[in-house]
Amino acid sequence: MAETNFGVTSDAVRAAWDTNAAFWDERMGEGNAFHLQLVEPAVLELLDIQRGERVLEFACGNGQFARKLASLGANVSATDFSPNMIERARAHTEPLNDQIEYRVLDATDEKELRALGTHEFDAVVSNMAIMDMHTIAPLFTAIPHLLKPRGRFLFSTQHPCFNSNNPTFVAESRDEEGAIVERHALKLARYLGSGAFQGLAIIGQPAAQFYFHRPLQELLGEAFRAGLVLDGLLEPRLPTDQTSPRWASWLNYHEFPPVLAARLVTRT
Repeated sequence: MAETNFGVTSDAVRAAWDTNAAFWDERMGEGNAFHLQLVEPAVLELLDIQRGERVLEFACGNGQFARKLASLGANVSATDFSPNMIERARAHTEPLNDQIEYRVLDATDEKELRALGTHEFDAVVSNMAIMDMHTIAPLFTAIPHLLKPRGRFLFSTQHPCFNSNNPTFVAESRDEEGAIVERHALKLARYLGSGAFQGLAIIGQPAAQFYFHRPLQELLGEAFRAGLVLDGLLEPRLPTDQTSPRWASWLNYHEFPPVLAARLVTRT
């Protein structure tokens, strides 16, 4: 299945992130609850970072996860295509910054990707960014070129089955034999059809960003065509003992994982 042409340019996607950089940095800090409870534990479990390893990160944002990796002993090359994001990442003064190199790089440009070197990295990581990329084929094609033998590529993304397809949150309340019972469900109008839309990652951000939904056959198909194989998969959900008075919160939808985390390796 060939990759969908969404008709959106890197410049359009970058403009939103440049606009949102300061707001995002202030709200994300060293990780918001969504990241710390869902994304980070799943990615770190699959990554199994070893001290001294060299890690390449795409879409590093304000550098929060790069700093986490450095604290675990990794040497990190952290990239983002938004100059404003990289500026925010560099502004954080941390004792581990000598283990992190920040640079502006477009992960949808295969020429820029290949210029990073040949078989230089033990691991490549991309957190919650693939659904923000208008094209993913260049990234997956470049991964085998970037990884050392037996290296691994870790990515997390909005779950294609339950989240990146822009679901509608549904809450129901009814009396069942004298007890008021509430149920939460997702209403889905699409899955197999790829599509682009604009939305808010954090309520209140200055500009809506682009999201790109791809079904699993398209998302993982690009990896398989590039010679990568799926080696690990997690579908993290928020803690079942947590709920929210805001009914349209993922804290109330414990049967639906909003995030997919995957580990890919090269064929041997």
